[in-house]
Amino acid sequence: MTEKRHAHQGLPDLKLLDPEHHRTRGSVVRAARLATLIVVVLLLLGLGRTLFVRWSESHVLEARAAENAVLHVRVTRPRGEQGDGRLTLPGTLQGIDEAQIYARSSGYVKQWLKDIGANVKKGELLATLDIPEVNRQVEEATANYQLAKTAYERWSLLRTEDAVSQQELDEKTGTYRQSEAVLQRLRQQLAFGQVVAPFDGTVTRRNVNIGDLVNAGYGGSAQALFSMAQTDRLHVYAYVPQDRAAQVRVGDSVDILQAGAPDKPVKARIARSANAIDLSSRTLQIDIEVSNPQHTLLPGAYVEVALQLRAGQTLVLPTNTLLFGANGTQVALVRDGKVLRQNVTVGTDFGKTVEIRSGIARDDLVIVNPPDAIAPGQAVAVEVDSVSPAGSAPAKPVK
Repeated sequence: MTEKRHAHQGLPDLKLLDPEHHRTRGSVVRAARLATLIVVVLLLLGLGRTLFVRWSESHVLEARAAENAVLHVRVTRPRGEQGDGRLTLPGTLQGIDEAQIYARSSGYVKQWLKDIGANVKKGELLATLDIPEVNRQVEEATANYQLAKTAYERWSLLRTEDAVSQQELDEKTGTYRQSEAVLQRLRQQLAFGQVVAPFDGTVTRRNVNIGDLVNAGYGGSAQALFSMAQTDRLHVYAYVPQDRAAQVRVGDSVDILQAGAPDKPVKARIARSANAIDLSSRTLQIDIEVSNPQHTLLPGAYVEVALQLRAGQTLVLPTNTLLFGANGTQVALVRDGKVLRQNVTVGTDFGKTVEIRSGIARDDLVIVNPPDAIAPGQAVAVEVDSVSPAGSAPAKPVK
């Protein structure tokens, strides 16, 4: 080790470096500073470009979001037309008189004389019953009656001879009258074994056979032996909705339509009206009578009752314009380029269209097929080819 290095403890003396070494070191520092500056400039340029792209794309996104917020819809206008005065209601034909024939006394069916479809007259015999208990009671009551009668006649004769007191004769007379009344009651009960028709009509059902035990309802459920109906005149009950009840009049003509012959209505008339609205159904019950001399109409058949009521001017909309929710029935209108949900009152449903009784005007623009989530105040754009019903002119676009 030299003396100079020894004096510096083995470390080189920078002051002793030559000038060329200083120049090399300075060029390296300048090159590093230049590279750092270039990197910083490039980073700043990239950051600026990113911020500019984001700024420009935010305007595009905002424009697209605003465009997507506008709902494109088709609209229609309410159609004003003369309301359909025809009101069709369901009903079931019934005989003008119908009855279930029961026995007045329990017993066994001895014979039945009329089967289903048989035409019978009032009082005609339908079946006979064997009532053994009543028969025994009649025999016993007859014997008591004969004994009481004999005693009464004998005491009456003795009274004429003043052989007995009037009190004794009165007792025999009471016993005689009592036994006579018991015998008459049992004979009437025995006559209940004769089951007869209560009116002129047709047997529509036979529920018994020979030997069947018939319960008259004493200690159990009564059993109907026959069903009868008078079919030369029929009637049907119909129930008119409350809002149309004021248009119904007794005596009005009615058409009865059958499923098997819908093109051949049978004329009938309104014979009676309840003149009161039923609280449970909010309808007016009417009774319609129809003549059936040829027996072409059958009791129990389902029919439709067509009433011709007075029609008025009404507004009609397609059924696909209605919205149903917790707020009731609504339609979506276009007002000043925005949505307005409007409550409406619905009337008669005609299938593809429905009567609107209140809530809209004829010049309103009603949205067709509105989404359930459509909100009041939402911006909309009406398609140019939206066409109102009945071939009217296209609706003008609403901005």
